[in-house]
Amino acid sequence: MLLISFFLQIGYGFAQDIKKDKIYLDFSHYKENCEHSDLAKHLKVEKKEGLQFNLCGKAVFLHPFEYKSDTINNKYLSNYSLSKIEEIDQLIINWHRKTKPLFIKKFGEVYPKTTNKNNMFETYLIEKFNNDCFILYQVYWKNQEIQQ
Repeated sequence: MLLISFFLQIGYGFAQDIKKDKIYLDFSHYKENCEHSDLAKHLKVEKKEGLQFNLCGKAVFLHPFEYKSDTINNKYLSNYSLSKIEEIDQLIINWHRKTKPLFIKKFGEVYPKTTNKNNMFETYLIEKFNNDCFILYQVYWKNQEIQQ
């Protein structure tokens, strides 16, 4: 029992060392510019577990119902650095570069290399509600356990 407790504390402590990067994606941009007519009507769908967002076939996210959404006044939108889904590969490289020393310190030269974006990013989608207001959804990436 003591051994189990020890390993849980080590894992918990290490999880605190590796910070996720916050990224903000403009869902409205993909909604307004989606050229796939078959996808366009299914970009935001209510599922039993939450709201599912599809960035025009480029990525799929879920905002669980238990997560709270927030609103942002248009005048504060510039406080959020918006990324495009096309930039994600570079953001992954940057995250791996930044966290590699922490992983090596913890595990040595042979360390676990994550490909799951949910382990790297705290992801938010921003959707235009009206001219004065945007909705901020905390989401997680779907289908991350599938190996490519």
